[in-house]
Amino acid sequence: MQHTSKNEFLKRIAIIAFIQFVLMFVIVVRLYILQVLHSEQYKTLSDDNRIRVRLTLPNRGHIYDRNGKPLATNTISYRTILIPEDSPDIKKTLQQVSSVLSLSQDEIDRILKKIKQKPRFLPTVVKDDLTWDQVSAIEINMLEMPGLSVEEGRGRDYSLGRHTSHALGYIAAPSDEEAKTDKSLMLPGAKVGKNGIEKSYEASLQGIAGQKEVEVNAHGRIIRELRYTPSIPGKDLHLTLHKDLQDYTSKLLEPYNSVSAIVLDIHTGEVLSLVSVPGYDPELFFNGIDQKTWDGLINNKYAPMTNKVISGQYSPASTFKIAVALSALDVGVSPKENYFCPGFMMMGRHKFHCWKRGGHGSVDMHQAIMKSCDVFFYQTAKKIDEGPIISTAQNLGVGTKTGIDIPYEQSGFIASPEWKRRVKKLPWYPGDTILTSIGQGYVLMTPIQLALMMAEIANGGVKITPHLAKKENVPAGKSLNVSKKNLKFLLAALSDAVNSPSGTSYRSRIKEKKWQMGGKTGTAQVRRITMAERESGVRKESELPWELRNHSLFVGFAPVDNPRFAVAVVGAHLGFGSSFAAPMGKEILTKTQELMEKEDIEKAQQKKVQDNVQ
Repeated sequence: MQHTSKNEFLKRIAIIAFIQFVLMFVIVVRLYILQVLHSEQYKTLSDDNRIRVRLTLPNRGHIYDRNGKPLATNTISYRTILIPEDSPDIKKTLQQVSSVLSLSQDEIDRILKKIKQKPRFLPTVVKDDLTWDQVSAIEINMLEMPGLSVEEGRGRDYSLGRHTSHALGYIAAPSDEEAKTDKSLMLPGAKVGKNGIEKSYEASLQGIAGQKEVEVNAHGRIIRELRYTPSIPGKDLHLTLHKDLQDYTSKLLEPYNSVSAIVLDIHTGEVLSLVSVPGYDPELFFNGIDQKTWDGLINNKYAPMTNKVISGQYSPASTFKIAVALSALDVGVSPKENYFCPGFMMMGRHKFHCWKRGGHGSVDMHQAIMKSCDVFFYQTAKKIDEGPIISTAQNLGVGTKTGIDIPYEQSGFIASPEWKRRVKKLPWYPGDTILTSIGQGYVLMTPIQLALMMAEIANGGVKITPHLAKKENVPAGKSLNVSKKNLKFLLAALSDAVNSPSGTSYRSRIKEKKWQMGGKTGTAQVRRITMAERESGVRKESELPWELRNHSLFVGFAPVDNPRFAVAVVGAHLGFGSSFAAPMGKEILTKTQELMEKEDIEKAQQKKVQDNVQ
């Protein structure tokens, strides 16, 4: 009995020893697998728990005017971000910080939605533009709100605000589609250009994201930085705009409801000023615009979000007579040919009126341009037909985008008999040619097309491409293949249209001889005047609703002795060309020449100093 008990005891000890051996063997094997066979894998997992990789956004490039004056620069701000993978309870963390940052439940819901749309290791912005009190409160309570941190961010300052909104555009948070193409755009604070120069040169202005590796503790708090690859800042961009001229023109036109104006260097295509009124505050979009403000901008009848210089399409009215005159000269019509203007012209049973009720009497082409006689151009169009007019207009850029380096440009339009048959299912009537001859009917031009037409006539018939980004070398433009003699005749007539007492723009002449301008006014009707109204008396512009008033247009060049600049001004529903657009054109071209003369003197002095140093 005693012997049996002893054997049982030894047997149990042997079993326990065997079990211990097996367990030790398993542990040893497991340790071998973990520390030898899979050591690299688990080291990586360990590092993943300990090390965080953070992408860092580059500084956006600055934008300067032609003389190095800042137009768009970066500013420093602070924001709080949340890294989901470092927060055990995201909702709790957001609720905790909501009292510090005054977050509403709707804002918290939007943040949670953003978090779900991105990988958990990517941070999400909780709040931008923090005050110092908010920064301090978050820093003090950071241990109680795991995953939250404060970082330095960048704002965007537009020195002229709304005065450059259409030229520069704005930057805002990227769309989902944009973020898919570039993962760095998922980072908090990432912005992309949405319009204007900011959009066109996004790739250059944005720069390349950097990267840093940081070691964190169990709470996700950064202990130290392990490795840092700096971001590459975006390239600065210098524009052709003259900041002082841009500001001056904007302030000049700002009191009016809807106006656009552009100034070009006629030899290089440089845009010296581009103004569309009303503008908008580009900084509204930086941190996201609220729905009420957005609706107010979109539903505003004066269209502040539309760059009217490149997207507004208007009947060119009498400014188009420049193209009609050139087409007539090109097909051999003598500039000495006379027509009598009694104030109207009959075409069958239809009466086409001249703007001057009593008529202009007998006029030749020079006088017709100078006095803007409609009947002369009716008769000329009747003689040469629509073909040469359409061809010359297209050669001068009507119906084609100018190629300016900002987005959303419209092409304008000029109809042809083929188009009318195909689209309208109607034949081309002689009356269509008559209306086209005075820039009404089926003709639409943008202000930039008007300026380009004037520029290419004033520069001797050389094709140019308007641009806002400064270029070291502008390639020589192609010839438009028009007669220099005809262009010289046109410029002389356009000079007299402003500087002769009989000219339509005489009251808007520049009296300083070296700065004198030439140009052509236009008044585009936006409604049909009935015979009954003509007989009883046409209502005054001031008596009509704003939407029914005429558009006021002017295209001009200066100086007349040696042309260098071209301007186009379009005042939507602002009446006669001679009463609004021409005076504005005068002020803009005067200021342009004053500022550019000063710039030329300063550059000459700088060159002289450099030559003396060398």
